[in-house]
Amino acid sequence: MKAFEFFEHTADIGVHAYGRTLEELFVNAARALYEVQGRFDLTDRRILKVELTASSVDELLVRWLSEMVYLLSAEGVCFTHFRLQFTDGKKLTAQMEGGAVDFSRSEIHEEVKAVTYHQLSVTQTADGWTATVIFDV
Repeated sequence: MKAFEFFEHTADIGVHAYGRTLEELFVNAARALYEVQGRFDLTDRRILKVELTASSVDELLVRWLSEMVYLLSAEGVCFTHFRLQFTDGKKLTAQMEGGAVDFSRSEIHEEVKAVTYHQLSVTQTADGWTATVIFDV
């Protein structure tokens, strides 16, 4: 199973993410987000724990990816390893390992301004999970 694939969208970037489990889906969506933004050289090692809640798994995915956008743009950190735990598909507890980005040694592609709700979907399939997300660049 492929992790994700990009698709054309007017002035934005769309992604279809896949996973055998909901955890794998969320991790693959985060990896797609980072791939859109660039390849990052990290200067240290950090571990961060976040807890997010939402009214649906779709909204939880947007909040998760929006947290990754915020942490990169405001804090200058990105993550490479994730341990996720879901409660009822509406609460996510994530422990993430990564580090501070050395932007002078990184390859920057696009700045993602926001994760949108446009065409958003998270669906359980016979093979696992699939999601469609649009990144505003």
